[in-house]
Amino acid sequence: MLKKYNFKNKSLLIFIATFLVCVLSGYSIYKNILPKVESKNISKALDEYESGNDSKINNSNIEKKRTFDESTLTNDNRGVPVLYYHSVRDSNHNEVTISPQKLKNELKYLKDQGYVTLTLSELSDYLLNNSPIPEKSIVITFDDGYMDNYQNAFPILKELDMKATIFCITSDLDGEYYLSKDAIKEMSDYGVDIQSHTVNHSELNKLSYDEQLKQLKESKKTLESITGKSVFSIAYPYGKYNKDSIKAAKAAGYSLAFTTDRGLADRDDSPLELNRIYINSNYTMATFKQILSTTKK
Repeated sequence: MLKKYNFKNKSLLIFIATFLVCVLSGYSIYKNILPKVESKNISKALDEYESGNDSKINNSNIEKKRTFDESTLTNDNRGVPVLYYHSVRDSNHNEVTISPQKLKNELKYLKDQGYVTLTLSELSDYLLNNSPIPEKSIVITFDDGYMDNYQNAFPILKELDMKATIFCITSDLDGEYYLSKDAIKEMSDYGVDIQSHTVNHSELNKLSYDEQLKQLKESKKTLESITGKSVFSIAYPYGKYNKDSIKAAKAAGYSLAFTTDRGLADRDDSPLELNRIYINSNYTMATFKQILSTTKK
């Protein structure tokens, strides 16, 4: 009887010891691993809250760096021509409205001449991070964000395999006169940069600092909620801006801003006062070529 009793006690002690080990191991896992997971989730939530973007910027949408032919690269401060267009449709009534065929002719000329169209991220890396770019680099931009940019310019960009940026007004994304949200999303997913042109296309230099900051923040938030990508660049409407505009652009989270002053975007410019080259729809091809070849920093 004594031997049987001792055997039972020994079995009970082994069971209790095993149970305690399991409990302690579980507690250790809970203590060391779960808080880390929760911490990551909290950190992510805080980042999303602070960005003011309820739709969450998807890191998978971050632009992947292209690999260029090293033999064509340069890292000097020659500057980059940044062309800017507006509406793209058949019309003879407005110098800011270019026909699709004329736009295609100009973009095809650039491609045939060996120009490489940069994204704004690539331009930013060149200007701010001293990254090399192809010797014949150029940036194509469209101001205002008209629906005809989607209907007429987008197919041309796809056909010629060229990069471009559209600076959008966000007050009325109706899909009729201005771009629809679906069109913005589709172009952004394809690789067209979608950036800010403020909410109402106001002359910023006539607004208070707080009003300017609101214009810049709200347009940025709206576009980021549609594309899921970071909006880090703005084109000042009418080219109108002042010191408050630059201050507000920094505060709103922009790293690049474009004027309407003719010149090349180069490293000597303030990154929030970059030059561009206006393309008038009345230019002949000869004028287009001349402006492209003679515009300096």
